[in-house]
Parts: sequence; C-alpha cells; structure tokens
Amino acid sequence: MIRLEDRLRDAYQGAAATVTPDNIRGLGEPAVQTATPPVRPGPRWARWLAPLAAAAAVAAVAILAAILVSPGPPSPKGASAEPKFLIADVIGARRFEIRDAATGALVAHLTPPSRPGSSDVDAESVATADGRHYVMAVYATRPCRSRLYQLQLDDQGQPSAVTPLALPAVPGEVYDLAVSGNGQKIAYATIACTGESKPPPPYLAVTNLVTQRTTRWTLPADSSAGRVSLTADGSRLCYDPEQLGSTVVRVIPANSAPGPAAARGRTVVRAAQFGRYQLISFAVISPDGGSVYFTTYPAEPGAYADGEVRVQDLATGRSRVVHVPAGTPGVIVSDPSVRHLLLQFRTKQRQLNRQPPELARLDLATGKVTNLPNGWLGRVGAIITW
Repeated sequence: MIRLEDRLRDAYQGAAATVTPDNIRGLGEPAVQTATPPVRPGPRWARWLAPLAAAAAVAAVAILAAILVSPGPPSPKGASAEPKFLIADVIGARRFEIRDAATGALVAHLTPPSRPGSSDVDAESVATADGRHYVMAVYATRPCRSRLYQLQLDDQGQPSAVTPLALPAVPGEVYDLAVSGNGQKIAYATIACTGESKPPPPYLAVTNLVTQRTTRWTLPADSSAGRVSLTADGSRLCYDPEQLGSTVVRVIPANSAPGPAAARGRTVVRAAQFGRYQLISFAVISPDGGSVYFTTYPAEPGAYADGEVRVQDLATGRSRVVHVPAGTPGVIVSDPSVRHLLLQFRTKQRQLNRQPPELARLDLATGKVTNLPNGWLGRVGAIITW
C-alpha cells in the first residue's frame, strides 16, 4: 500500500466496493472518455522516501532547526492561516508541482536532488510546518537508505536550492514525513526497500534536530504507519496504522522508550465506533494535542454512502461530525495550523466514470466549504503537501 497508485486507490476503495451489476453501464450506453495519464516507469512511483545527510555539529543543527521552520507570529483567531502554495505529486505529471492553492495554477516545478553515480534514487514525501520551509525525503535502494533535505518557497512560490539536512542516513525507505510547529522535531515512517533479502521491519521515528537523537518504534512486518503528524511542540506523534485499511488512530508520546509501536502510546480512535464496515482514510493531531481530526467512510460491499470528517476530543473521547463531503473522502491534507483541510473526494458517478476527484477547502472552525479547481489533479488524484 506504499506505492502511490495503491495509496490513492485505497483512499477510494469504499466507493469502488459499491459497484454492483445493477449500476454498471450497459453495453449500449455511452462511456465518458478520459485519457489515462502515462505512469512513470521503474520504481519512482513505488516509494516515499529519502537518504538523510551526513552528521554535523549539534550547534549547526540547532541553528538549522531555527531557520528551517521558525514560526511567525500567531494568526488572529478566525483569520485564514492556510498556505498560499501547495506541492503536489500527480500521476502522469512531472513531479513535484508547486501550485497556487486557491486557483490550482502551476507556479513552478521542484526537482529532487540526485545522488552522484546512482540512477535508482527517488523522492516520495515532502512536509512543512509553516507553508514556506519544507523537508523532503529522498531514498536510494542500493543500499536501502534515505536522506532528508530542506528547501523553502519565496513569496512567488519559487523554490530555493534543495540542500541536505545535517543528519545521518536513515535505514529504509521514508514514505511519510511531519515537522513539528516549533521546527525542532521531524517524524517519519519507513518500509523496507523492494527486493531486500532480509528486510528490516517497518518503523516510526522522531528525530530531535537540536540533540540529533532519534527514537524508533517498530511495526508489524505486514503493515505501515499510514500518515504521521506531530503536535506543535513535537511531544506527541499521531499515526493511523495500515494493513487492510486503517481501522484505528494511535498517539505515541515522543519521549517513549524505543520498542514495538503497539506497546507504546494508546489507541485514541476506532473506526468500529462509527459502524461495522467503517475505515479511516486520514488522521491528524491538533497542534495542542487536544484533539484528532479524521475521516471515515463505509467499505461494506454493495453499499454506498458519503464519508464523514470528524473531530474527537482526546480528553473526553467524544467525537462530532465536522463535515459530510458528497462522496468518498480520498487523499486529504491539513494546513500546518490544522485549521483547514484540503479534501479530495469522489462521488459515486465520478467513481463509475473514472473522473478526477473533486477538490475543496474545509474551514474546520466554521464548517465552510470552498470548492477549488480540480482539473489539474488527474484521474486518480494527487499526493499534496500544503
């Protein structure tokens, strides 16, 4: 499920399961023509990661952490805090694309760094804590290592040079990243490289950029961590473990001892709370660590229903519905302040006709939904960093 196509497809699997003989187009009915974009050859679409840079002095890393994602003054309550630009990885397009978040207009392309003497290198994940400063994960399969890089966008969305972070290489393939709001910690999730004879188990990790200390928590060999997020101070890590679809959301204190992830932290949300066949397609912890926002959708064979965006208070365990999108929620991303979500969702008709998903911005405080241009997404959708 780490392959990009698989991750996007899994996000809409609830809708796919609803197709029955009764709603399949007849032979005499016209089909909606959609061009299938070419998929990049080789392992580039099979990964989410990057080789981390060589070790350097603690003082240098501390300075870097301050520069990397130093937050600006807090926004007034109720003010729009969403970033102006987004970075998208679209199947069939040149990656990565930097686009205007409101209009979808292409602003620039972002070229991942290459490794001298190796062609089997790819970048699969980008993360930000302020919408300007970013961390990128780049991996190589021989040996199976990842490195972390940094870059920033200017006021016009143009990217700076991509330079390595002063950290040691990460074993495995990093496929998802998160940066704490204070810029001092990076969380990431890994899997083994394809073809490894003795692959290590997948794991979660948090690296403190000031101390250079990394703590790892292992996952079952047949699973992955799903999406990772951090509180603003980096004290808690949230993830939604994936096997045959995410059914729970878990939170681990970042100061927990290394070991099995299942033995650390706690499960804060269970999909079964909302129905027998419910799955979770997205989860993110709030900056203060007080709540988790997540989406559920029905995966019962032969049934169809809209998904739901929910928030759960971690102190009381109570949840409420924030929004019911008109379709199955797909790949979703929050802004760094977790005040807004970008929703990709697919209606039943769009699923049957293989059309691009809808795209909308959801204000989590007011529930206001703003529809956005979606023509650039492509038929399957995109992995977006916002």
